[in-house]
Amino acid sequence: MTQHNQPIETREMDISAISTYAKNSKTHPDSQIKSLAAAIERFGFTQPIIVNDKNTILAGHGRFEAACQLGLKSVPVRIVSGLSAAEQKAYVIADNKIAEQSIWDEKILNAELADLQDFVADDLLLQLLDRDTFATHQIEQVNIDTIKPHPRNYKSHPADQLDHLKKSITDNGIYRNVIVASDNIILAGHGVVKAAKALGLTSVPILRLPIHSGHINAIKLLTADNEVSHLGEVDDRALTTILKEIMDDADLLGTGYDEKMLANLLFVTRDSSEIESVDHASEWVGMPEYESTDENDKTIVQFENATDKAAFYDLIGAPFNEKKRDSIWFPYKAREKHANKFQEEEL
Repeated sequence: MTQHNQPIETREMDISAISTYAKNSKTHPDSQIKSLAAAIERFGFTQPIIVNDKNTILAGHGRFEAACQLGLKSVPVRIVSGLSAAEQKAYVIADNKIAEQSIWDEKILNAELADLQDFVADDLLLQLLDRDTFATHQIEQVNIDTIKPHPRNYKSHPADQLDHLKKSITDNGIYRNVIVASDNIILAGHGVVKAAKALGLTSVPILRLPIHSGHINAIKLLTADNEVSHLGEVDDRALTTILKEIMDDADLLGTGYDEKMLANLLFVTRDSSEIESVDHASEWVGMPEYESTDENDKTIVQFENATDKAAFYDLIGAPFNEKKRDSIWFPYKAREKHANKFQEEEL
């Protein structure tokens, strides 16, 4: 292991003599810079900027930007010399990442903030000390093989759903954290983890809660993740418009819908005056044959589970469709490929 025992010099430096590291991989949003500026104004420049012997910043880019925003002419710097180019790159990344690994002790934090109830400061600094803005749970990037599915998870993920999840991860990354218990058992995000494994990913972001997977609160969270989203009310008409816009520009893979589902949804949300037959390639796939009448009677039937839905399909003599959304005729008639679409002027 290489050790660097050279003396570290700290001094005041003209801000115009300092340059930022062009390849710094950590960005600083404007809100953070404003908070740093507010802290510097109130408490002074208590933490120096770390630079190399060419005055390029290794650590402290955010403080530097805040100083520029405040119009400071000089800032305290600490000069670190003798590092190789590789060591400097490693230091920049390590300094940024190490800061992410700290966590709050909630008990001490709450007590300290309680003592500051009468603290007088400007709005930006008070917002920084607002208890509700503290992230007390740490996001971790962990090896995907170290987390396991919950043995009591009752929700499966069919192949078509996993295809949508894989496409979403490929396009957007994993933007929804996987929630795990203290014993590395998944409480929320089973489908995301399964899709990530299918894509060959070796790690996923997780939020670890301080409860055991067998605790009643863990079971409650598992159930809520599976069920609460179903309670939201969907404006199906608005949804068809959004899905059509997506399909015109790209494809529906990754949204949870396909063209057949959209066609069926279109049929139950639009009346005959809004559906026209066209003879070109952009046809709606899977539409039931449309019969124009003054008004088609419609009844929307909802099911608590797939078993009840299968029983209903069997009752009316229709082949079971496991997709979440579907539309069928009664008496049952087979779907035919039919060229129906939105009128272009609406979209």
